[in-house]
Amino acid sequence: MTVLARSVAFAALTLLASSAGAAVPGVVRAATRSAAQRGELRGRVVNAAGQAPIGTATVVVVPVGSTVAAGRTATNADGVFRLAGLRPGRYRVRVRAIGYTPRELPMLDIGAATSNVDLGTVALTAAALELQAVAVTGQQQAVQLAPDRNTYVVRDMPVTRGGSALDVLRNVPGVDVDLDNLVSLRGNAGVVVQINGRPSPLTAAQLGDFLAQLPADMVERVEVIPNPSARDDPTGVAGIINVVLKQRVDAGRSGGITLSGGTTGSAQVGANLGVQRGPLSLYGSYGFFRDNRPRTDAIRRTDLTAEPVTYLDESATRTQTQQGHTFTGNAGYQLGARDALSLEGLFTTRSEAESYGILYRDLNAAQTLTGLSNRLTQSTNHRYNLGATLSHKHEFADKGHTLASELHAFRAQESGPSRIAAQALALDGTPAGASDFENQATLEHPDETWLKVDYAQPVSKLLRFETGYKGSVQRFHTTLDTQVLDTLVGAYGPDSTRISNFTYDEVVHAAYGMLDAHRGRFLLQGGVRVEHATTQFHLRTRNATYDNAYTSVFPSALVAYNVDDADQVKLSYSTRIRRPDDTDLLDPTPQYLDPLNVSRGNPFLKPEYIRAFELGLQRTANGATFQVTPFFRHTLDAIRTIRTLDSAGVATRTFANVATSDAYGTDVTVAARGGRLSGFAGASAFRQVSDAANLDPSLSARTFGWTARTNATFRASGTLDLQTLVSYQAPMTVEQGRISSRTRVSFAARQKLTRDQTSLTLRVVDPFNTSRETTTTIDPRFTQVSDRRRAIRGLVLSINRTFGGAPKAERREPNEQGSDPGAS
Repeated sequence: MTVLARSVAFAALTLLASSAGAAVPGVVRAATRSAAQRGELRGRVVNAAGQAPIGTATVVVVPVGSTVAAGRTATNADGVFRLAGLRPGRYRVRVRAIGYTPRELPMLDIGAATSNVDLGTVALTAAALELQAVAVTGQQQAVQLAPDRNTYVVRDMPVTRGGSALDVLRNVPGVDVDLDNLVSLRGNAGVVVQINGRPSPLTAAQLGDFLAQLPADMVERVEVIPNPSARDDPTGVAGIINVVLKQRVDAGRSGGITLSGGTTGSAQVGANLGVQRGPLSLYGSYGFFRDNRPRTDAIRRTDLTAEPVTYLDESATRTQTQQGHTFTGNAGYQLGARDALSLEGLFTTRSEAESYGILYRDLNAAQTLTGLSNRLTQSTNHRYNLGATLSHKHEFADKGHTLASELHAFRAQESGPSRIAAQALALDGTPAGASDFENQATLEHPDETWLKVDYAQPVSKLLRFETGYKGSVQRFHTTLDTQVLDTLVGAYGPDSTRISNFTYDEVVHAAYGMLDAHRGRFLLQGGVRVEHATTQFHLRTRNATYDNAYTSVFPSALVAYNVDDADQVKLSYSTRIRRPDDTDLLDPTPQYLDPLNVSRGNPFLKPEYIRAFELGLQRTANGATFQVTPFFRHTLDAIRTIRTLDSAGVATRTFANVATSDAYGTDVTVAARGGRLSGFAGASAFRQVSDAANLDPSLSARTFGWTARTNATFRASGTLDLQTLVSYQAPMTVEQGRISSRTRVSFAARQKLTRDQTSLTLRVVDPFNTSRETTTTIDPRFTQVSDRRRAIRGLVLSINRTFGGAPKAERREPNEQGSDPGAS
């Protein structure tokens, strides 16, 4: 893949040399004298909704009274354009970009006194992609389809009002969230979920629980980046999902408050306030949530090793009452004309009370009851997350010449006791002896610190160079203590098989280099990232240490071509990694889901590498944008879940690396508007082939899966909006079994009041009670069907009130500053 990166860089340099006429010095001197007598036009094109730069927009200059263009150019990745060599005269300027309403600027004069004209910032409206009639404050929901990512602006989505950030993700095409709050993309759970562009050291389960308490009202937009460049962290083999929180500040003072409650026992309170005075901007938000949603689990297991076969039925009811508080804050200060400083903070705290009761029924081959027992677990859990980021950015005199740095620290802790009682029962359900008691206490303490520096410099008007460094230190400390009651002495004693105390340390040093080149309708990008990682897993209870050090190279490339103002084609490549840094994956200590279902980690897991290709085709016409993205992913040492059954009837879940896994398929996204009806729809179909010959050929699998999702909004009147969400995941074969289909449906109605500053939203969640997941495990030794259901059906009523002026030009993100590679 180094050859590919080298080819992209060579093509960029070839275009640069040909445009400059470097091979003919006489031509260069003549062109320089001619350019000195002619005019130049420059500016920057941004998205009107968020001031984000629009790359590869087209700028056409036509003399007044003529139909033939005098010049044409395209913007670079920062939205900057520069067009030189214009003769004196009057011109019309037209700016276009795929998915945006074309804009014609007022006529301008090029003359001796006005030979260099700076048009400043030109804002385009994403007309073809906007989903209208869903915003409370006048801002419009939009789907922004770009060469490297799809952005879904969800700040005012009715079907998520009163929900959580996970409800927001369930509305995004290609993204799925299961009943355990685990997030996946295109059927792959190896996706990295970032908050404000920053990865988190939380495990997948911990991060899912964090997103479950983050109110949907705090989320500004979701960015889906399936094939990131070398500039981004390479973790996450399925790509990156970036959840961007609201941190916008309007001139003056603005804010809002949201109150909601549901028939399921859920309740939320959210408030935010922003103030801007001169160079200082401050923003803060608070969210409270409470939820109580019971869940039922059922397992039906057939033991094929017994003669004759026997059966086990498990039925369980789980109730969880949880509540939490979330605080976010942002302070920005413009130190001068070229320096900006900002400090961001995020703090969450959460408590949870859980009761989990299981009834076990042993059956013989004739389905006759032969044994009965139960188990009750009652636990409390407390956790907190604290993150802070200090950022600085310096802009040099030349546009696009920047130096940015970030210092980030994250600390978290989760702990809580559990009390467990188990008892054998007679066949009539009466107690058949004394109960067995045990106590458990857990502590998880992840933390991370990293420093990041990025530098960008224009080489010429066609070429830009970027480089950067990131050094990070992660540490997990986890303990598990299990105490069992000894009825003979009447005291609790330790169970040595279920006591764990380990640390996981990871140090990563990374550096990258990128080249961006623009030539007419072409955008070329090539880069490489080099990382050296050192990991140590130390299991203190066994005095065992597992060390691993490795160096990885992650090349990336992107070629995009604007066929015309309506069509674009792109091809991208990247290499990514999934490090086995989840404590559930590594810790070999048995984790009892219940005595007959155990999970055990594998400290010998190797990193998983993926090489991904994507071809993107996008067309905008007749008020709609259509995007098709075929993709192919080749994974080495793919991490998979393996299930076994021992002679005692205990099913164990563990993890292993299979040799390879190939996935290929297509994503389709359509965004449209027309009159009162608007919306977007997405579908993803993929085939996956896993080769597990290194473990057991029977574990190899071939599967096909597809998902579909639609979100439609109907403007019933100027103040009433109706919205519906429907998603479907088809049944799919996986290693050792099959996953059943899943369907989700939600409806919402929003009534705007008091000049759009107040709105009332009624949400109908899961009206057909389809929130369930069924998985089947198929093995020569046993079969098992697991059915899980969560009671989320209900009504949620929310009221939202905002104050302050209409949204003005929003401040730019740290990576959205203007740059001009052609500036001198």
